[in-house]
Amino acid sequence: MPIKSNMSLKVQDTLNKNKIIKAKDCKLWLSELATKKAFITVRIVSEKNSAELNKQFRKIDKPTNILSFLIKDTPLIGDLILCHPIIKEEAKKQNKEIISHYAHLIIHGYLHLLGYDHENDKEAIKMEAKEIQVLGRLGFPNPYTSNII
Repeated sequence: MPIKSNMSLKVQDTLNKNKIIKAKDCKLWLSELATKKAFITVRIVSEKNSAELNKQFRKIDKPTNILSFLIKDTPLIGDLILCHPIIKEEAKKQNKEIISHYAHLIIHGYLHLLGYDHENDKEAIKMEAKEIQVLGRLGFPNPYTSNII
């Protein structure tokens, strides 16, 4: 699958000596969604950093697995902030490969940058269907049923 050249993507990971994800993987995962020029930064952060950002921008006083920040629409400029300790624990609890969970969350976060949301059932169904479709084309299992034993 060719990777869209209209996307500039950087991964900043100061937590992991052996990088969990690479920019080329993220570009591949997002190539199914990228339709316009985009500049994306993916940051891997600690629980403390995630909690600080979540409190500052969402008024929620706890860390979260991913935060999406749209900086500009055209060209699309945004940040995806992923909390590695939470993602690692979620993958373990959900019996998922961590790379599969990262792919899901990066696609999920990018959909937020594109305007998708899950504030109500109708929006959530639409967003989850898109995630399942994209992940399936990339060879990843359905993230909403793959952990059911």
